[in-house]
Amino acid sequence: MTERHISEELFGRFLQGEVSKDEARQIVRHLVAGCPECAEMAHRVTAASGVFGLQPGAAGWERVYEKVFARALSFATEAEQRIALEKLRGWAQWAALEPLVPQLRFVEVEEADKSYHTYGFYTRLLEAGRWTSRKEPAEAVDIFRLAVVVAERLDPALMGERRAVDLLAHAWGALGNAKRIADDFEGARRAFNEAWRILEDGTGDPAEEAHLMSLEASYMKVIGEFELAEASLEEAYEIYRKAGDAHQQGRILFQMGDIIGHVNPERGIAHIRKALALIDAEREPRLELCAKHDLALFLTDSGQPAEALAMLERARPLYRQFKDDLTQLRLHWLEGKIAHSIGEYPQAESIFTQLWDEFHALSLNQEVVLVTIDLAEVLSKKGEPARAAELAAQCYSIMKNWGLHKFALGAWLVFQDALAHGVAGDLLHRVGEYYRRHWFMPGELELDR
Repeated sequence: MTERHISEELFGRFLQGEVSKDEARQIVRHLVAGCPECAEMAHRVTAASGVFGLQPGAAGWERVYEKVFARALSFATEAEQRIALEKLRGWAQWAALEPLVPQLRFVEVEEADKSYHTYGFYTRLLEAGRWTSRKEPAEAVDIFRLAVVVAERLDPALMGERRAVDLLAHAWGALGNAKRIADDFEGARRAFNEAWRILEDGTGDPAEEAHLMSLEASYMKVIGEFELAEASLEEAYEIYRKAGDAHQQGRILFQMGDIIGHVNPERGIAHIRKALALIDAEREPRLELCAKHDLALFLTDSGQPAEALAMLERARPLYRQFKDDLTQLRLHWLEGKIAHSIGEYPQAESIFTQLWDEFHALSLNQEVVLVTIDLAEVLSKKGEPARAAELAAQCYSIMKNWGLHKFALGAWLVFQDALAHGVAGDLLHRVGEYYRRHWFMPGELELDR
């Protein structure tokens, strides 16, 4: 295995008992430590493997696991062996439940089989929910609901009573975050409130509080409360600073910058520069990429395109590591913004036009609106206000079908009219901020600032 990840081939041999004792120990230690990519790989390979043909709970199921994992777990204490074995079993348990509809999963876990009421299965559900959140948010909500059910049934004698409370609060926080991603903001708020209520009776671990603050700040960002989110994260940052956890300090500083930078680029730049000095890039290379991307973006927004371009060029090897569509679209958007900022209007127009088509095809509605504003600004600077107004009118005809609140539609008509008369000016930037703050939460566009 590499230092960072386990290969599918090596894990397949592990399941067949064909690895050395040292390799088995390394694999178990790596997976139990919580690597999300490798946990997802292990679940996929386990589900497809014939090794665990027996369903969890069936006769002989325990013996199968004992045979496969006994050697691998010989290095651990009895408690470590129990937790490790539970985590490893969790993959097979989730593989058995995943094909079922959510209602049947709940029946199986709540009533039919107490072997699911373990810390290992709980952690597997958290991993599965996080992995699913971006692509299938409604499915992730159901997975985290199941994690809450499992957390409520964990044995406090094994976990420790207050630690079990922490785990339940953690599950509620994860559920709140999933509801936020699924655009259920009222449900998210209720879930976060429940998490905070439960956490009052927990161990008092500051890291649990900081984690919940981070999730809640993401919710605040989506509903447009950027300054409140930034202030909340200051407290989380202080918790990690006192604990001496440099990487987590970096994560929180990046989150602060990512949130505030869209309305105050200078503050975003300051936070992210500090974050990059603290982030462990080997541990989270995607986090490093996101930080460098945002730094280049906010440098562009603050009128420093040369520095932004230099940062972009340094980050290109990282972009090549992450070839998913969203990452590549974000890269092209940044390239378009830099081209616009340095006066390369034809290139910027070409990039923004292509992005408009891509975002529209993917139903990324907020992105469609924001890139329309970018493209309209380029057209205005090229001396083509009529084309800019026509673009805005085309976008409005699409926006009417999205179910946006009346203020959002009204603000677009004001913007469209200003483009038609060639007087958009500062309104271009204010409209962009407006749709970041009020995409979901109704509010009027302020015209007299």
